[in-house]
Amino acid sequence: MRAKRRDRARPREKKVSRDPVPHPTTSAAHAVFALVAAVLLWRATAQAWVAEIAPDEAVAAALRTALPLASAAGSALLLVLGRDRPLRALATDAASYGALLVVVFALALGPLPRDGIGLLFVIAVVARIGPAAIDVATRDRGAVAAFLVALALYAPLAAWVAASAAPYGDQVHYLMAAERLREGSLDATLDAALFRELIGADPTNADRATHEIASPAGPRSVQGPLLPALLLPGWILGGRVGAHLVVALIAALVSAQLWLLLREAAPPGRPRQLAWLGTTFLAPSLPLATHVYPNALGALLGVAAYRAAFTRRSALPLAAGALLGATLLLTPRDGLLLLALAPFALRLHGRRFLAGVGAAAAVAIAVNALIYGIPVPYAGYAFGTAAAQVLEQEPSITFRFWVGLPAMLFDRTFGLAAVAPWAFLAIAGLVSGLRERRAALLPAAVAIAVTLAVLSVFRYWEGGYAPPARYLIEVLPLAAPFIACGIVVAGRWVSSALFGIGALATILLAAIPTAGLNSAFEHKLREQIAVAVGTDPLGWLPSFQPTTPDWYVAAYLRLVPALLLCAALVWLGRRSVRA
Repeated sequence: MRAKRRDRARPREKKVSRDPVPHPTTSAAHAVFALVAAVLLWRATAQAWVAEIAPDEAVAAALRTALPLASAAGSALLLVLGRDRPLRALATDAASYGALLVVVFALALGPLPRDGIGLLFVIAVVARIGPAAIDVATRDRGAVAAFLVALALYAPLAAWVAASAAPYGDQVHYLMAAERLREGSLDATLDAALFRELIGADPTNADRATHEIASPAGPRSVQGPLLPALLLPGWILGGRVGAHLVVALIAALVSAQLWLLLREAAPPGRPRQLAWLGTTFLAPSLPLATHVYPNALGALLGVAAYRAAFTRRSALPLAAGALLGATLLLTPRDGLLLLALAPFALRLHGRRFLAGVGAAAAVAIAVNALIYGIPVPYAGYAFGTAAAQVLEQEPSITFRFWVGLPAMLFDRTFGLAAVAPWAFLAIAGLVSGLRERRAALLPAAVAIAVTLAVLSVFRYWEGGYAPPARYLIEVLPLAAPFIACGIVVAGRWVSSALFGIGALATILLAAIPTAGLNSAFEHKLREQIAVAVGTDPLGWLPSFQPTTPDWYVAAYLRLVPALLLCAALVWLGRRSVRA
């Protein structure tokens, strides 16, 4: 009894935490290191060797501006994110900066081709921003941190795209529309001098048909009003680079919304981390975050509306309706999200969701009436499609879904599998995701299915002269929870292999932006991958371009193993659910 009383009287020893206590001296030392590193890198890139190795002044300007800013952003992110573990943050920043110095030394060795400079530039940016991205993914840092780290990576790569490639495809038309707005005019008569300055060639009849239409209100832009209006501040302040940075900003907002969606509707831990990293930083998302296309904006409206309607703890039906209704100011492809998600949202929220859609639709009708003289959404797109059909003597809608659907998914140059085989993990996670989170994820599955079904009847399923899988960007964030579930099902090795192939494709597309721009007879990315690793692991995929009379024989024969692999993923998913 006395022993027990002595034990009770003995004070309990406090458990000492093994984590090091943050010390302000370490953080101060890190800040000094970051400042000195930024000054040294700025001084190094300001020297004459940069102009000597660069093929033109635009590339030299990108190296002198983007590299120091990306390095400073990497240090700042680690300094803020590592406040709870300052010594580790300082060591990581020092190692990252050391890797950057190795890249700078390689650049300074002598003249390099533009593609070689691009590869080293991308490696340098990833070396500086990558540690912060991994920290945000693995330590649950929040949506604001996700936005900042995505912007820090997108911005220098967007500057590189502006310096190394002309704004081909529809990009030039969006930039010229922004220029007209800068002049205070809605007249979209094609400016041949500006077109020549941006592209380096004279406009053709096809360029005129895809840029301007003869509307009742006069010559107007095919591209619609919303994206050019958003590009306007960047175009005024920074020209083409500023416009690319606006798109990067929009894509970074998508990353933040995606982080929140995965927290609300995906399994925790490593699967959620990989799903966010892949969907944010790998192709097809990254190329469309650095080019001037409206797809990132459509993805932002879609994922933000989806969260507001289906996964937030407190739903915002009015905001969800307004966001989906805003797709009426983009293209009919973006409006597919409104078409697919509206029945689910109406069933859950009723009149409040409908009020938001109605308000946005009223704005879209008023804007189109003012600009085109036609109070109908998508007026410019409808006029442009009609003009293109007259010019090419072919319909834009063919209903050949047996070509469009497998092509969008499996074509070795333009399809999703060409750049993002990891996205097919969503097939493995479909069954488990719907079983465990049916209410939250069923609308997403339906939206993806409707988008694929409708886009499969378009003749230009490849998305034009643009990076691969452009038309699927709007629904890719909605597939991310299924991808996270698929990572759980497929396991570490399969997931790592698929993400590794996607990372290689992404690095090459970021370093050589023109590798993602192909005609029917070109396969630039496939050739670059074969050169980089000695063989192309996805070279066996089919091509659905009718370049020969019997093209379909090889295409559908090569499609068989792709379908078998998808069937294996479905089987894995069903087996995991049974287990």
